[in-house]
Amino acid sequence: MSEIAVWCLSERGLRHAAALSEFLSVHCFLPEGTEHPAGMSVTPFGRLEPAVKKAFRTYPAHLFIMATGIVVRMIAPLLESKLADPAVVVMDEGGQHVISLISGHLGGANALAETVADLTGADPIITTATDVAGITAFDTLARQISARVEPKAAIKVTATALLNGQPVALICDQNFYEAVRTDVPRATHFKTADPEELKKFEAVCIISDTLLELPDPLKRKTLFIRPPTLCLGIGCNRATPKAEITAAVETTLKDFGLSPLSVFRIASADRKADEAGLKGFAKERAIPFVTYSADALNTVSETHTGLSPDSEHAMKHLGVKGVAEPAALLGAGEGAHLVIPKQKIGNVTVAVARRPIPVPVREGSLTVVGIGPGHLAYLTPHAKRALRRADTLVGYTKYIQLVEPFIEGKEVIQTGMTRETQRVIAALEAATAGKKVALIGTGDAGIYGLAGLALELAEKRGDTFPVTISPGITAGIAAAAVVGAPLTNDYITLSLSDLLTPRETVIARIEAAAASGMVTVIYNPKSKKRTELIALLQKAFLRHRPSETPVAVVTHALREGQAHVLTTLADFLNEEITMNSVVIVGNADTVILPTADGPRMVTRRGYERKA
Repeated sequence: MSEIAVWCLSERGLRHAAALSEFLSVHCFLPEGTEHPAGMSVTPFGRLEPAVKKAFRTYPAHLFIMATGIVVRMIAPLLESKLADPAVVVMDEGGQHVISLISGHLGGANALAETVADLTGADPIITTATDVAGITAFDTLARQISARVEPKAAIKVTATALLNGQPVALICDQNFYEAVRTDVPRATHFKTADPEELKKFEAVCIISDTLLELPDPLKRKTLFIRPPTLCLGIGCNRATPKAEITAAVETTLKDFGLSPLSVFRIASADRKADEAGLKGFAKERAIPFVTYSADALNTVSETHTGLSPDSEHAMKHLGVKGVAEPAALLGAGEGAHLVIPKQKIGNVTVAVARRPIPVPVREGSLTVVGIGPGHLAYLTPHAKRALRRADTLVGYTKYIQLVEPFIEGKEVIQTGMTRETQRVIAALEAATAGKKVALIGTGDAGIYGLAGLALELAEKRGDTFPVTISPGITAGIAAAAVVGAPLTNDYITLSLSDLLTPRETVIARIEAAAASGMVTVIYNPKSKKRTELIALLQKAFLRHRPSETPVAVVTHALREGQAHVLTTLADFLNEEITMNSVVIVGNADTVILPTADGPRMVTRRGYERKA
């Protein structure tokens, strides 16, 4: 990531900037006289507005740690268009929210907001419609491959069509489409543009460095993504003016039907490194200018077939057999081929080489997400970000239904009960394919969840992508919150499911829990077929605890259908208990207290003894 300008008005803002500088390339702008950490890259300013105006076009991205209103009023006169504006992100001084304000897609403000949120714990605010809907916009795709787009109006046309589910055509070569097809599942792919065929589409995106003449009705609904595929090889006589070089390049590209927006590099011979006209042309177009040694250029001339005959002029003055063609091939890189042989126009020689369209880098990842009890109000901000950023969701069918607001536009892999291993393997396979995967489970991902299995299988398979665990509110904690505060001291969690754990082991653990004297939270207490273990548990606990020991039975804790009852160890089996229930058995310090909200179950920590 390029250097980010971070603007602060206070010490609180500076603290956030300093924390970000540990992970990002940051240059901080702050009021004169403000002390800052040693070694931090800093520019002091007297007045904020003129300082921003001076630096606005110098940095590709700006993070303002201050009120949004200040930023909006200050940058409004500086904005040109989404094709040219830098990314602008705003974070409040409390570090609670980070807002993608300007250039969310092409400028990368959405991605920067997500990054800052991950590093600071802030909640990212992304308002671009396609991102909210979980759809990859074409201008986002363009940014991923460092492409440029035209015309500006077509960005809205294609995005609107994608949002409305209208037919959209994508024209690009097959290899590129295979690399991005999961990003644009709603688009119909074509290898070439047939105006008649495209009439039935509401919008069209063409990824090509070639200029195409389209009829006006089709032109108005077509977005061109110009991939960085073309390298200009340029030779010129000494002191050739910039204007003549510009005219020669424009003429050449126009004559051969290539877009200047796809030029990503300009190349020449080392002896031209200080040529003012060449340097000026490259600077004006904001295109990197590179030069190569005579040996490197001659090697290309000697090893590539089909190049123009050696140039006596170039050999006499520069010691090379040619400049434009070998420089273009070297600059374009591996896999490039010549698409325009050298064109001699006055004092300038121009050639163009083309490389394959770069494909987005696919770095897969897996986040095992604990979604808590199942009500969205109890979903952690970290889990929300993981679900929003994922392009693939994997989970048990009922769990997928619980995160329905995050589903749109994503691939969903769901299975029924008892297919946990298959779900984890499907998640790992998707991450291996370069997808950002969220493997969903209720409660906490690591407590009776799939986080452990995911880590085991990833290690066994030799997977190298990152596996992150997003913690959630457990069923035991949710149930405890419903009935009061029964877990204020040491407690045990115990599952009565003998599906994966041998029955003898479950019984041994029941005995140990009963004898421990600790509050016990019982998961999977009972099912239609499995009724004996809960009865054995009651008998074991009655041997160690009084029959009037408080017991809570909570079903569907903190989600739709919630119900609970406070009873005793002697009587709790008379209550309705299902697989969706959690049973909490108290201990000698557990009491039922009358409160304004009704009776509550509390385990005394011992503060009264200390007093």
